[in-house]
Amino acid sequence: MAKKKIPEISNKRLEELCKRIKPVVDNSRRHDDPELWYIRKVDPRHVAFTWSPKPTKKAEGLKKYKEIMTLHSYGAPVYFKPSIAEVLAQIPKNDLDKVVAFETKHLGFSEDNEYHAARTILYTK
Repeated sequence: MAKKKIPEISNKRLEELCKRIKPVVDNSRRHDDPELWYIRKVDPRHVAFTWSPKPTKKAEGLKKYKEIMTLHSYGAPVYFKPSIAEVLAQIPKNDLDKVVAFETKHLGFSEDNEYHAARTILYTK
């Protein structure tokens, strides 16, 4: 069985997708009624967008579209550090035109313990 890995994404493609698809965080502290917010821009390849995200604008009108599992590299197992590039590289191609935002939540580790696994919720308008 081939080992699963995080797909590559070019800088050009990453820049294109970052203009249309934004990370969001639930700022409500209540899981039954999420309040999604866009966050301050961070380096899409080298900064974990989930570390101390700074909400900037309420993400109104978003609808949950689909959930996918995403993989994320780590330097140490205790640090879940998803990058925007990792998420955007793993959104299925047939969903890219529909997705406008995403939220990523840590699940644990991949089966081979090579990556962190996450549940990424994709949103549409």
